Amino acid sequence: MSSKIEQILFIEPPHELKFKGPFTEPVQTIMSLKNPCEKKVAFKIKTTAPKRYCVRPNCGELGPKEKAEISVILQPFDYDANERNKHKFLVQTVVIDPVTDYGEDGKTFQWRDVDEGRIMDSKLKCSFEMPTVEQLLESKNIHDDTTAVLETNTETELQKATTEVKELREEETILRQENIKLKEELLQLQYELKNQQSQKRSVGGSQHLDMQNRNANITFMVGLAIVVALLGIIAGKYVF
Repeated sequence: MSSKIEQILFIEPPHELKFKGPFTEPVQTIMSLKNPCEKKVAFKIKTTAPKRYCVRPNCGELGPKEKAEISVILQPFDYDANERNKHKFLVQTVVIDPVTDYGEDGKTFQWRDVDEGRIMDSKLKCSFEMPTVEQLLESKNIHDDTTAVLETNTETELQKATTEVKELREEETILRQENIKLKEELLQLQYELKNQQSQKRSVGGSQHLDMQNRNANITFMVGLAIVVALLGIIAGKYVF
């Protein structure tokens, strides 16, 4: 595929994607796309070895002055020096015509409707770099040091967490004891309050009974006085 018109996007790196081994684990590199113009640009990325790579995102749109970072991940494989520089990537772009390039919904860009003469192509090759023995040893030492630091940090964090759990349990025990004490004090207060209310009712009942007796005595005395008075009047009549 030859370039029809000059590529409008700035692509970094412009010509080659480098992947550094060892390739026993996935290896990632970044491709940057930048749109320098004032129009929206669509892009899509292809590769000659689609089963070997994971590209995210592999298509999209860039607004004016917008930039995107493309993650290109090489899957683990058995390194073969004869295979280096065989894989290639193709970046295709097109300046979007908002009138003709969107589908019926007016939002989705349709590559199949674009005239090939408008498409801009950029090719990038892939290179695999195996680290030297010294680099591998250095990487291993760094990995070992990092692992040791992580293990130390993990042990420290575990001890710290154990101490915090112990302190929390002690605080829980203290709170339980205080709660029991408060419940006992509350029961004691309730008991004393009931006694006070009972005594008040008892005193109030005695006072009410005394008042009733007093009223009965007064009524009896008044009645007796009336009877005596009537008897005196009757007796006076008979005497005179």
